[in-house]
Amino acid sequence: MRALAMIFLFAISACGRESSPEGRSIIRDEQIVEQLDSLKRQNHVLLDSIGALNKRIEKLERIR
Repeated sequence: MRALAMIFLFAISACGRESSPEGRSIIRDEQIVEQLDSLKRQNHVLLDSIGALNKRIEKLERIR
């Protein structure tokens, strides 16, 4: 009975997403999408900061 339970547990654990090549590629793709989304947010913040700095520079140039 114990051996049957162990076989059952191994069978269940082998059915996870991480155990198949397709599952691993899906997990990898999800991680890549998350990283791309993070980079897009960072890029947006940087562009906003650059825009604000450009406005300040233009103001300073007008004062001179």
